[in-house]
Amino acid sequence: MPCHTNLEKQFADFLDRASDVVWYFKNERFGFSVTYYEGNRPRQYYPDFIVVAREADGREVMWLAETKGEIRLNTALKSEAATLWCEKMSRTAYGQWRYLFIAQRKLEGAIAAGVKSLTDMSGSLVMPRLGPQLRLVSLDDARAKRDAFKTLLPLYTLKAAAGCFGEGAAVEPEAWLEATGIGKLDRQMFVARAVGRSMEPTIHDGDYVVFRAKPAGTREGKIVLAQYRGPADPETGGSFTVKRYSSEKSEAEEGGWLHSRIVLSPINPSYAPIVISQQEADDFVILAEFVTVLRAE
Repeated sequence: MPCHTNLEKQFADFLDRASDVVWYFKNERFGFSVTYYEGNRPRQYYPDFIVVAREADGREVMWLAETKGEIRLNTALKSEAATLWCEKMSRTAYGQWRYLFIAQRKLEGAIAAGVKSLTDMSGSLVMPRLGPQLRLVSLDDARAKRDAFKTLLPLYTLKAAAGCFGEGAAVEPEAWLEATGIGKLDRQMFVARAVGRSMEPTIHDGDYVVFRAKPAGTREGKIVLAQYRGPADPETGGSFTVKRYSSEKSEAEEGGWLHSRIVLSPINPSYAPIVISQQEADDFVILAEFVTVLRAE
C-alpha cells in the first residue's frame, strides 16, 4: 500500500498488526471527501485512511483517520468538519463512524508504549479539541449569528482583519471561535494567528490572539498590531507586526505634537526593534491592540 510520508507508513504498519482492525485502505484509492469551509468558500477534505475496527462487543466501527505532524488552522477546520460528518452518519442506518487525528508524537508514544489495538490507541490520538476557549464554529452554524460577539469572536487572517477594520471593507471571517472567560466581548474584537517568536513568552508562534480594533486612548507601552508600507518586518517578511509600542514626540511648528520616532519593540531579546522615523510615520497604522491569547489546553 503506497504511503507518501513516514508517518503514514508508521500508522499503516500499526494497522497491519492491530488486533481489532478488520480492514483498511488509503483513501486516495477511493477518493472519499468531506466538505468544509474556508470563509464562505467550500473545500474538499480527503482523510488519509478509512478503517474498520471491531469493538469488544462485536460491533464494527468505521474510522476516518488523518496523519499529520502538526496542527494548522485548516487542519482544525477539516477535522471539525470530519467529526461533524461522523456524528451525523452515526445517527443514520449506516453504522457507527468516528474520526481519528494522528499527531506524530502521540502516535510514536503510543506505539512505544505497546498499544496493540486501534480502540485502545484512539483515546490518545483523537484530534484535540481546540479547548473550551478555542472551539471553532463554522460560518453556516446557527450559533455564528446567534452568539456573535456574545460568546464568539471572528477569526481573520491579518490581511483580512486589515481590510475589515482598517479599510472598512466587508470581509467575512474564516470561522468563529468560542471566547469565554475573557470578559465582555464587543464588535471591535477579533482573533488572528500570531506569526513568529519575537513576542515570546507572552505570545507564541501560532497562538490565537484576541485584538481590539481602533483602540482609543494612549498606545504607549501597549502591545499593538501594526500595518506599515515601509521595510518589511524582518521576522515575518510582511507588512504586519505585533510589537510593544512606544514613541518620541516633538512640538510641531503649527502647534500640537508630531511623532519624531516610533519604536516597535519585541519581548524576545533575540529580535531587534523596528524603528519608524517621522518621515515614515504616514505609512504606519495601528490596527488594533492586544487583549489576550486563547491557548489550547
